[in-house]
Amino acid sequence: MTTLHHMIGTLARKLHKFADTWSKKFWHDYPFGKTIRASKEEYLALWQNEKSSTYPEIDRLEKEMGFSVEKDWLDDLALHTQIVIKSSPLCYQHGRILYTILRKYLSQRASSAPLTIFETGTARGFSSIVMAKALSDHSANGKIVTFDILPHNVSMYWNCIDDHEGSKSRKDLLQPWGELSGFSILFIEGDSRINLSRVCADHIGFAFLDGAHGYDDVLFEFETVARKQKIGDIIVFDDYNMADFPGLVQAVDDGCDSFGYSKEIIESGKNRKYVIAKRIKG
Repeated sequence: MTTLHHMIGTLARKLHKFADTWSKKFWHDYPFGKTIRASKEEYLALWQNEKSSTYPEIDRLEKEMGFSVEKDWLDDLALHTQIVIKSSPLCYQHGRILYTILRKYLSQRASSAPLTIFETGTARGFSSIVMAKALSDHSANGKIVTFDILPHNVSMYWNCIDDHEGSKSRKDLLQPWGELSGFSILFIEGDSRINLSRVCADHIGFAFLDGAHGYDDVLFEFETVARKQKIGDIIVFDDYNMADFPGLVQAVDDGCDSFGYSKEIIESGKNRKYVIAKRIKG
C-alpha cells in the first residue's frame, strides 16, 4: 500500500508539473494578443461613456452603508485596468461595491487582529487595489491574497490603454498605485483549485470570488473560504446572471444554503448582478 501511495503521489506531482508548465507557456505568451487592440481614442471614448453612467441601486447601497470610494480615483484606476475591448458592456461598479462593503465590514469588526482577504480572478488588479484602498482609508491592518492564472511579473499587452506605452507586467501596470499594491497585496499565480487551499490562513474575514464561473469551480472556492469564516464574515460574488452564468448562480445559491450565508443581490442596471453573501450560521 505504501508503494502504491508513493506511485500515485509521484504521478500526481508529474501531472501537476506538466499542467503548470503548459499553463505558463500559454499565459506567459501574450494571452490577450501580440498587437494593440484599439487606439487611445477608442479606449478613452469607452471610458467616458462608462464613467458618465448612473447606477441608482449602488448609490443607494453607498448611502445605506455610509461609505463610498472617491469617484475620480476609481475612474482613473478603471481607465488603466477595466476599460478593454470586449463584446459585453463595460461596467466597473463592483469596485464601488467592494469598497463600500469592506469599509462597512471593517467599521463593525470587533477584532484588531490583521484582516486576511482572499480574491480569485485578479486580472489586471483593479479589485485588489480597490480593496487595498479600503484598508488604507480605514487605517486597518490586513493583507489581500489574490489568485489568477495570469502572471504578475511577465510583460504582455493587457488589452488596455497602457498598451500604447509598450508591453508591461501587471506589476508595471499597477505602479501608479504602488503604495497600495506593495504593502498589502500578495499576488499568487496559478489555478485556484491547486493553490487556494495551500495558503495558510486561520481566518478569512472577507473575500471576492471572481475566478472561473463554472458550478464546480465556484462551489469549490465558496466552500474553501467558508471553512475559514465566522458569523458576520463576507463573500462578494460578481456576474450573478442566470442567462450568461447559470453554473455560477446555482453554485452561489447552493453554497449560501449549505454553508449558512444570507444573500443580498445588487444590480448595476446593465444585466449585471452581484451577490453579497454574509455568514449567519456557524
